Amino acid sequence: MQVAHLILDFAKIVISWPMAVFVLGILFIRTFREPISDFFRRIVRGEAYGVRVEAATPSEQRKEAQQSESFQTPDEVERYVKENPKKVITEYQRLLNGYWFERAYNLIYGTQVALLEYLQGKGTDGEKYVNLVGFYNDFLSRSNLQTTQFADYLAFLVEVRFIEYKGQDTDLTVHITPYGINFISYIKGQYPTSYRYRPF
Repeated sequence: MQVAHLILDFAKIVISWPMAVFVLGILFIRTFREPISDFFRRIVRGEAYGVRVEAATPSEQRKEAQQSESFQTPDEVERYVKENPKKVITEYQRLLNGYWFERAYNLIYGTQVALLEYLQGKGTDGEKYVNLVGFYNDFLSRSNLQTTQFADYLAFLVEVRFIEYKGQDTDLTVHITPYGINFISYIKGQYPTSYRYRPF
């Protein structure tokens, strides 16, 4: 009798709705793996908790491919550069800045992003060096890097030319550079919802 009850209880668990949903989910994914994979490769837009996702249709993909410039020979590229030197310089600078901004974004801490935004709000006045210790303390409390010195914490931002020092000793102030402002603008454009959530 007890064995029958055990088997019955086991059958209830197996047939219960969470287990059934799990099994159906696995079957669905296995059956539609290729279409799902194709869909995720073509996603052009997305949203989070409101759940709205858009994928490019094959006709939109072809349209995009037709609009992009086709392969050019080295002679054509050289001629284009000679005919449009200012445009080429502008595009080169944009490409180079994007490359360096992406590298910096991969290394920067969240508290350093917050510090840059704070300095941007201060404008040309900047902020006293000692008044920025709060960002450093926040970094220390979030990370496990207790041996990091305040000067080292700021040194990265100086080396990538996002901030600069003015004055000396007790009168030392920290200012965001135009390059730092461009970086903030870039990450806000590229990562509008996630740029504030960098680690530490």
